[in-house]
Amino acid sequence: MRLSGGSSRVRRIVSVCGVAAVVLAVVPLTAEARPDHGGPLATSAAAAGTVFGGTTAQDMPVVIETSKNGRRVTRAITAIRLTCTAGGIVTLGDGYQKLPVSKKRKFGFTFGPSTQRNDDGTTTDLEGSISGAFNKARTSASGTWTFKATTRDAAGTVTDTCDSGRVTWKAKQ
Repeated sequence: MRLSGGSSRVRRIVSVCGVAAVVLAVVPLTAEARPDHGGPLATSAAAAGTVFGGTTAQDMPVVIETSKNGRRVTRAITAIRLTCTAGGIVTLGDGYQKLPVSKKRKFGFTFGPSTQRNDDGTTTDLEGSISGAFNKARTSASGTWTFKATTRDAAGTVTDTCDSGRVTWKAKQ
């Protein structure tokens, strides 16, 4: 299921499947979408703005795309690993769109908790954030990313919490 939320200016996207426990899916980057393969998406992204690529402290990929004038992060995506209290480890794809960039070159967004009602009567509360800043030359960016999912049974008792903690990231042109 694809969820989007936030203000009309910011759109957030995460892939989520709810079964008895929270199961979150990774959204893989295709060879077309990777700038180093020079596919159709890389060409159109370059024409639209600047694309920054890098990694997180979890050794996961992060991509930040800006508008041509640099005043907006048109898309920020990563894969992020969560550790669950029930003993599992989950990796998911997470992303934000339409983030305004301040005059001090900073951007960010926080959401949640947002409750998802699952078919089996359980609920999952989702929350997270992104924050980042570009260097003065606007050739690199760095920041933090968080994601947390709390699953409750039909009675409202917490059955599992999956949390990434604060994950740092760096990306460059």
